[in-house]
Amino acid sequence: MSDRPGGSDRLDDGTSEGVDGSGDDGGASDTPSRTGRLDSEVRQGSPYTESQVIMPTVKVVAPFAFTYGLFVTFHGGGSPGGGFQGGAIMAAVVFMIAFAFGIEATREWLANTVVVGLAVGGTLVFAGIGVVTMTQGGAFLQYELLPVPLSRINRVTYGMEAVEILGIASIVSGVLMGLFFLLARGFASEDDTAAISDSTARTDGGDER
Repeated sequence: MSDRPGGSDRLDDGTSEGVDGSGDDGGASDTPSRTGRLDSEVRQGSPYTESQVIMPTVKVVAPFAFTYGLFVTFHGGGSPGGGFQGGAIMAAVVFMIAFAFGIEATREWLANTVVVGLAVGGTLVFAGIGVVTMTQGGAFLQYELLPVPLSRINRVTYGMEAVEILGIASIVSGVLMGLFFLLARGFASEDDTAAISDSTARTDGGDER
């Protein structure tokens, strides 16, 4: 055995004994488990760090990006673009805000009812217009059969615009934002997280001989 102060005593079998003589060289590791689908805070710690460059930049860029998303959505009937592209751009604006100001803060700012309402409302509009044309004896989304009282209105153009703007854009933006927040939150429950952490702790320290 070594008599050095503060050092660790070496036993005959090659194992080391701590200062307190317990023979425990650290025990279970306190490091969060990185195995399995855990909550983001358990997997990688707090993922948000304030940046004095990114935050002001997003404040300036976000309104213009959102306006461009609206432009692409409203002009999709007569030019390149449409509800799918516009909805994706508007959802990307929310992603930028989340990366700049924090995912949890953005989740609290943008209520879950808004995200669900966009997806469900867009689906109802899309299906509703199609059902209305079917009740008039036509096919699904046969726009020329829409019961519009004004004869000067081009039913095909305005029917398509309604589907693109109120239907598809809302569905795409709502679904993308919902998936983003769901993936950021993680899938594992608290019981699953505790079980994985205990298993890793036993592997790191408890099973050493």
